[in-house]
Amino acid sequence: MRTTSMTSNSNFYTTEGITLKVCPPSLYRSIIPELAVLLKSCVDSNVTMNFIQPFSLEDASEFWLSAEDNVMQGKQFVVIAQEAKEKPEPKAQAGGLLHDPSDQQEGTDDHVIEPPVILGCVILYLSQLPNAKHRGEVGKLIVGKEHRKRGIGKMLLSCLEDEAREHGRTILQYRKSANHVEFKVLDTQTGSGAELFYEHIGYTKVGVIPDVTMAPDGTQYTSCTFFYKKL
Repeated sequence: MRTTSMTSNSNFYTTEGITLKVCPPSLYRSIIPELAVLLKSCVDSNVTMNFIQPFSLEDASEFWLSAEDNVMQGKQFVVIAQEAKEKPEPKAQAGGLLHDPSDQQEGTDDHVIEPPVILGCVILYLSQLPNAKHRGEVGKLIVGKEHRKRGIGKMLLSCLEDEAREHGRTILQYRKSANHVEFKVLDTQTGSGAELFYEHIGYTKVGVIPDVTMAPDGTQYTSCTFFYKKL
């Protein structure tokens, strides 16, 4: 994996045609429609994300818009995985990753580079508590269901962990709010593929709280397994 500086405080990584980067604040609003699609797909698939069905694209967009102030203030960062694909058409224009329609470049080899597609995302929150400036908090790790089994989740977290280190964070926990109470350890639905995933990539299991959340379809309570990781 090649690492190159994107800005003075951000990294991007390119591997196997997938680019991972921290979204610059100036482009955050432009990617909200794609982030909303990812979030809605998870909730529609009954993945626990703190939301209940029915869940519209407007609901999903509202969540991402609510984070804009913190993104602009550097209190949280959205890491995205993108992929741009060529299509064999002449006289191309290449849309750069984190596509800005006003900033296009000519394509090469008579191919069109389609605007990049966001495959997945994850949020890094920098704890603002006076006694927790060493802590990073992880939220909303999402990979589009058609892009899973490609190692994208691991790539996203690797990028997030490097960004956390750059901000002096030495431990990662999960950020989850429920009824205005925040649980500060990474949690995932017990028995899900995500539980095995976090164990596999080096997160430490703390324990299980039974029936702590409602499934998005409202049919059952779900248990959560909690994790953390020292950086």
